[in-house]
Amino acid sequence: MSLPKRRLLALALTAAGLAALAGAATTSGAVTTSSEAKTSHATAPRPIASRPSTNKAWTARVLYPVWARTAARKNAKRKKKLSPLASYNKGPQTLLVLGARTSRKHGVWYKVRLATRPNTATGWVPADALKVTSTPWRVKVDVSQRRAWVFRNGRRTRTFRVVVGRSSFPTPTGRFAIHEVVKQRSAGGFFGPYILTLSAHSQRLNFFDGGRGRVALHGTSRPSLLGTAASHGCVRFGNAAINYIGRRVPPGTPVDVVT
Repeated sequence: MSLPKRRLLALALTAAGLAALAGAATTSGAVTTSSEAKTSHATAPRPIASRPSTNKAWTARVLYPVWARTAARKNAKRKKKLSPLASYNKGPQTLLVLGARTSRKHGVWYKVRLATRPNTATGWVPADALKVTSTPWRVKVDVSQRRAWVFRNGRRTRTFRVVVGRSSFPTPTGRFAIHEVVKQRSAGGFFGPYILTLSAHSQRLNFFDGGRGRVALHGTSRPSLLGTAASHGCVRFGNAAINYIGRRVPPGTPVDVVT
């Protein structure tokens, strides 16, 4: 039995409409997924810092006790408990930012250089536990040349002769950061007018002079040794040089020690 032509046309139109709706639903679902992904990326908070560049670096002052973790999320493995106070002189603990990550779920996290052993130690810290600030300064020390350079906005401002570690107690190499800037009561003492502790530690000395073998930039009461390898790993500057650095360069500033 054949159906009337009008009914056949109606059925055909209905089938086409259903197919179109099915296609629209599929397309709509794809668009929604893409849109959600874009929205997720767009609404994730933006970090204000990144890894150091030639002209700029970022420092992160610890605001309250917080765990540095192995990854940029709160459920990641704990690595080191950070205090707002630095260990040497109890000044504000400020770390060098090495990178950043962000997501809607976990927010902004910063990767920082930890002031602990090993000298390459890093950890991830949530942004709300840090005060992040940019710095135009950088210090470079060449152990072989026994010289140091200070840079601001990528341009060299000063060159200094320095004392580096002797062969039995070498100055460690790598990318470190100034941890504390400690002005000395006696500018004419052994350490000169300033001690700038680093995140670096001696590879030969676990303990030295009552501390845990931490390496520092500091002045000297023996300027005749400038340009030699005579220290236990620290980098000694002339007192005028360390005055220049100590009055300008803030904690968290990167210090590259090379050979």
